[in-house]
Amino acid sequence: MSNSKNRVSVSGKMYGKAYEYGSVARQLNMNAQPLRQRRAKQKQIRHNNKINLMYTVVVATVASVVFFICYQYLNVQAAAKVNSDKIIELKSTLNSLKDNNDALEADINASIDYDAIYDTAVNDLGMIYPGKGQVITYDSKESEYVKQFKDVPEARK
Repeated sequence: MSNSKNRVSVSGKMYGKAYEYGSVARQLNMNAQPLRQRRAKQKQIRHNNKINLMYTVVVATVASVVFFICYQYLNVQAAAKVNSDKIIELKSTLNSLKDNNDALEADINASIDYDAIYDTAVNDLGMIYPGKGQVITYDSKESEYVKQFKDVPEARK
């Protein structure tokens, strides 16, 4: 036996708590693991627990990142849906405004009495249609509108 309390040395190996306390007599437990083996196992278990903790932290971090990405993706999808609905609504409004504009233009064109304009121009204002030599045509470089700052050049014959 060794000099430490409750430790037994059998064939050079130290066994911890070799005695089992029970009923009347103490019995030697030969199934107890040697102290070095038990400490090595405990050290291995602590090391494995640290590694398991690291893996758990990494998996939790990855899961959090995946959750965040999914959340952002769903937010973008919702924003795209809202924008799509707004676009559809605005297109509908635009079409109704175009229809109203076309109807108003048709009403304006229908309300113009060209015969009354001709009658007023000829009878009241003394206007007449131009003769053949009175109309002069010329080529303009700009096609938008004409603003006359000087006399029109001579007509080509």
